[in-house]
Amino acid sequence: MSKLITSSSLFLGVLIVLIFNFLTAGNSKIFTENITEINFMTENFGINVNTIQIYQVLVGLGLILYLNGILGIYKGIGNREYNIKPIALSLNIIAVTLFICTLAIGNTFASSAELNMGAYQVAQQAAQAAASGDPAAIEFYNNSSINSIIAGAAAAGVYAIYWGAFAISTYVIYLATITTGYIILKSGNHYLSSLMNYIVGFGLMGSGMIFLVLNLVWKVNTELGYQMFTGSQIIWALLIIILSVNILRSKKA
Repeated sequence: MSKLITSSSLFLGVLIVLIFNFLTAGNSKIFTENITEINFMTENFGINVNTIQIYQVLVGLGLILYLNGILGIYKGIGNREYNIKPIALSLNIIAVTLFICTLAIGNTFASSAELNMGAYQVAQQAAQAAASGDPAAIEFYNNSSINSIIAGAAAAGVYAIYWGAFAISTYVIYLATITTGYIILKSGNHYLSSLMNYIVGFGLMGSGMIFLVLNLVWKVNTELGYQMFTGSQIIWALLIIILSVNILRSKKA
């Protein structure tokens, strides 16, 4: 794999992930509101279901491009650090696969949230009609209420699965980031100057370790935990962009 493909995959991959993740409805309020709360997510995902599903597909594409770039780095450094390279490679593949599965669950939640909101609105309208005392309206209200409860329970179930998968994906990507940082630190001078090698290598290792510990303490489905994950995502993107630019500038193939 050429260094142009490797660097382009890394650069475009992280940009796509970063941009479309922040464009996802509600994420712009990450540092002012608890966007992980179920009612907040249900409203945002339910109202913006189409754009959210498109953006999450694009985030998945960005992750695939990123993985392609990582594979290019591992191929470029050859047989150096052979003892840990298979582990790091496996962790990156597993992390990207898990995140893509999480995105798929997120799309399912968006559809479920839309149905939940629709069922709730029907139940509200039926309640107003039932206030007249008409037996047919009362029966319709009862049925609508049951449907609303079922839709809400289904959405809550998908919500729980989504954050469970998200948490596992987060832990694995932190481990993958740590091992990737180690390999870059030990073998990154194949592409990087000594200074850039230390910045990117120690940056990835250090941020991976710090945010892994932080997200073990503050879970990613909490307000503070998700804010920490967002911070780690920004740092990760900046370091990978630095890495991609230096790979492109490198005189080595």
